[in-house]
Amino acid sequence: MIMVSKYTCVLVTQNLCIFWLQSGEIETAEVVRLDFEWKTVNNNVDCGVFVMRHMETWFGLTTDKWDSGFPLGHTAKKACLTHLRKKYAIKLVTSKVNKHRSRVLAEASEHEKAMG
Repeated sequence: MIMVSKYTCVLVTQNLCIFWLQSGEIETAEVVRLDFEWKTVNNNVDCGVFVMRHMETWFGLTTDKWDSGFPLGHTAKKACLTHLRKKYAIKLVTSKVNKHRSRVLAEASEHEKAMG
């Protein structure tokens, strides 16, 4: 059985497909949509943040035992998403495999100097 959330977007689904296609089991696998306590309604911009957090925190647990770290309240969840968006952006930009790392960091340094 492959457990898929409506928040896993294409990225995770593709990763699962790549993994499972190698074993030939994807065609017969059962897809189950999970009902998360922390799900959102009408949030069409943060699916990437949810994907990153889900990949970071899921270790094969069922949803009742899985702690994603997302608060349930709207205001707290919004603050958490803002924090995670910054965290993931920093990790991507400063990664040694980012071929634009030096340029982006130099631009950020120039911006910081200009802002005083």
